[in-house]
Amino acid sequence: MPSETSLRVLIVDDNRDGADALGLLLEELGHNVHVTYGGLQALDVAAAFRPDLLLVDLLMPDMDGYTLVSRFRQLPGFARMKIVAITGQKGDEHKDHAMQSGCDLVLYKPVTLAAVRMVLDNIAPARGSKTTSAVRSKVPAAPITDLRLPIGEARRLRNTRPSKNLTQAESEAAICDGIIRFQEEYLGWRSERILAHLIKDLLIVRIFGVLTLAERQLGRSASPEKGRNLIKQTRKQLLEIARPMLESLVYEAVGVKVVSMHHDISTTTGEEIVIFSLQQEPKFQ
Repeated sequence: MPSETSLRVLIVDDNRDGADALGLLLEELGHNVHVTYGGLQALDVAAAFRPDLLLVDLLMPDMDGYTLVSRFRQLPGFARMKIVAITGQKGDEHKDHAMQSGCDLVLYKPVTLAAVRMVLDNIAPARGSKTTSAVRSKVPAAPITDLRLPIGEARRLRNTRPSKNLTQAESEAAICDGIIRFQEEYLGWRSERILAHLIKDLLIVRIFGVLTLAERQLGRSASPEKGRNLIKQTRKQLLEIARPMLESLVYEAVGVKVVSMHHDISTTTGEEIVIFSLQQEPKFQ
């Protein structure tokens, strides 16, 4: 739900999966988001949307990010807009080129949740309070969960404590373990890595997996757009069928009911993002 500190964020990336997933995450964090898939379109959209923040890929076919940023910096109406480049191109020459073009910061793919929050937190206070905070040039280490805590052990820990609560790290680890077990037992496959992170009344789960052989063949046998849509639709339907089980898992791990669930998947890398909106902010040990 947008608030006084909500930002208008324009995402520009020709990788539709990545752009859509990032847009979904920012919307769930309460910001007003518009996603475009090319630089030329972004110039037209920005004139009406008037973004506070531009997240832009550097390598795009119609107009690369360096050129787009330079064009924006030449327009008086966008002089104060924050611009963050998001790129898979590592190396000082790419970063230097981006900064010379007019970027405030450069992030590298895959972008961590901590990096996204850092950018948002440094811009939103400047709009909502009298004090301003510049975007930092260094991105803090990502507070990620990469451990597993079986639900049975989480239940035992909760029962030994007067508060009957887990710590945030324990809750996140229990969710990771539960989703891994769910994938193995219900779907018959296992992802390479799962990360869960709780932010106020949101639970964000990133599943670093791979597409199944059938999905890869589907993507090759149909047109790219049709294959992409079918893969997304199939994965979403599987999660919807299993939604009661997933909501029960989340409730047992954090003690708060799920209000809504949103999903997106990259049909290139297989990475999925599942966002659970919770009834309220959980209480931790």
